[in-house]
Amino acid sequence: MKRKPYNLNMLLIGLCCFSFLSCHRMPLYVLEEAVRLDLELNLDLDLDLDFDMDVDIGMDAASIRQPEYFKALFYPSSGTLGYSQFVEGTGGAISTPPGTYELLLYAFGTEYIQIRGEASLETIEAFTSDISASKMKSYQKLSSTKGSDIPIVYTPDHLLVARGTVTIPELSDEFPTLILQASASSIVETYSFEVPSVIGAEYIESAEAYVTNQARSYYIGRMEPSTEPATIWFPVGVDRTKGCLYTVFNTFGKLPGESESLLHILIRDTQGQEYHLSTDITGQFGDPGSRIVMDEQVVVPPPGETGGGIAPVVDPWDDEIVDVPIG
Repeated sequence: MKRKPYNLNMLLIGLCCFSFLSCHRMPLYVLEEAVRLDLELNLDLDLDLDFDMDVDIGMDAASIRQPEYFKALFYPSSGTLGYSQFVEGTGGAISTPPGTYELLLYAFGTEYIQIRGEASLETIEAFTSDISASKMKSYQKLSSTKGSDIPIVYTPDHLLVARGTVTIPELSDEFPTLILQASASSIVETYSFEVPSVIGAEYIESAEAYVTNQARSYYIGRMEPSTEPATIWFPVGVDRTKGCLYTVFNTFGKLPGESESLLHILIRDTQGQEYHLSTDITGQFGDPGSRIVMDEQVVVPPPGETGGGIAPVVDPWDDEIVDVPIG
C-alpha cells in the first residue's frame, strides 16, 4: 500500500494547537477593567516669595511635578500589606481582589525621597539619604559638631500621598463598574528663605545651607513626621546683580516642642575661600509657605582680603598625588 507523505506544515500547526490547549495557564487574578482608580492631584503651593526665581538653586522645591506613576498599596484589616500595584499618574485599572482595605498611594520616582517599611501602615516611611562626606566635613567645621550622631540629610523633594478606606465588591449585574476616587497632596512643608542684603555678592561662587532640629523622616501610613532629629542640607541661590541670597527648601517638619532650629550658611568665593554665618530661626517657622528672612547685612570681601561680615573658615592646602589613566 502506498503511503501519503505527511504535510510538515499541518503537523507543526497541530503540535502548536495541542501545546496551547494543554499548557495554557489561567492567571490567578484577571485585571478587571471595570474597577478604576481616579486620582486628583494637588500641585499648588502657596509660597510667600519676595524674589524672582530666576537663578538656578539646584532643586525646584518651589513647584510640584506631576508624577508618571503612583504605587498603590492595599492593607486589609490586619494592617499588613495585602496587595500592591502601580498605576499611572492620573489613575488606572485596579486588580485587587474584593474586600475592604486601607488604600495608600504614593508618587513613584522622586529624586531624593526613598520609601521603606511597606509591610505595614505603622512602619512605611519616607526618608532621604545622608549627605556626602565632603558636605559633612564642611558642616562640622562651621557648626563645631564633630562627633555628633545626629544625621545630616538631603532636604526632601515633594512626595504626593493619598490615603483612604475603600471597599471593592464582587462585580455583578448590580455592581457592573466601580470608580475609586482619591486626592493626593505633598507631605512635605515648604519655606522660602532670603538674605536680602549681601555686600560683595559678585565675589560669591556658591552657597549652601543647613537647618537643625528637623524631622528625620515621615511615616506616610500614619501621616505624621518622625520624632528623630536631623539636620537638612539644601543649595542656596545667589543673585549677584541684586546682592542677595535666596532659596526655597522642603522639610518633613520642625521637631515639636521647644527645640532650637539654627540656620548655618556656607559661602565660597571665586577663589575657594569659605565663610559662614549662623542664626536662630526657631521663631520664624510658621505655617508652611511662610518666608524666613535674615535681616543682618552680610559682607563678603574681595578674594584675597579678610575682614568681611562673616567668619572665615579656611583649610590649609595639602599636596595630593592622583593617578591619571592614559589611553
